Amino acid sequence: MFTCENIACIRGNATIFKELGFCLQPESLLLLKGPNGSGKTSLIRILAGLMEASHGNILWDGHPISGNDAFKRELMYIGHKSGVKPDCTVEENIAFWADLHDTRQLIPAALKFFDLTTFRDVPASQLSAGWQRRVALARLIVAPSKLWLLDEPTNFLDEDAVILTASLIETRVRQGGVVVVASHIMNSSIAAHTLAMQDFKP
Repeated sequence: MFTCENIACIRGNATIFKELGFCLQPESLLLLKGPNGSGKTSLIRILAGLMEASHGNILWDGHPISGNDAFKRELMYIGHKSGVKPDCTVEENIAFWADLHDTRQLIPAALKFFDLTTFRDVPASQLSAGWQRRVALARLIVAPSKLWLLDEPTNFLDEDAVILTASLIETRVRQGGVVVVASHIMNSSIAAHTLAMQDFKP
């Protein structure tokens, strides 16, 4: 269970959002909606433990996420930036994550799912932003964590890749995962909770 209790985010003298909360059971998808500046990225980073909330508590299986090694092991975070290593090949980038999870056997499936097989030996620096985003998202296949926090995962993607990403997210949810997605455009064919960030502005 992933629980967010009375969270507030204050940056400088500005309150971005306050009194925000939710409780997500396994097999849950939460879509964060709202215009630029509404706090979607800040909330995702707070949920990932990369920023501290100004107020409130975040719990994973009933325990605070701060200093929680079990939480870290079960988390996959993908931010605005794709976070690929430009000097490494596509396959080397995916293998980095596979080695962390002892899932090298899943590398071919990750390459195939995002149509990356023909680029497996190409340095990531030679790919467009859209193809680099595919490389970043491929780590979701080789690192099937229980909790996915995804900040605008469809950035730079073409229509086909957006559909692939949505199907991957829906499969993770059906398999018992918890997924939180900040997105302007992504919708889901499965039941999803929607949180409108503007509802929590002061």
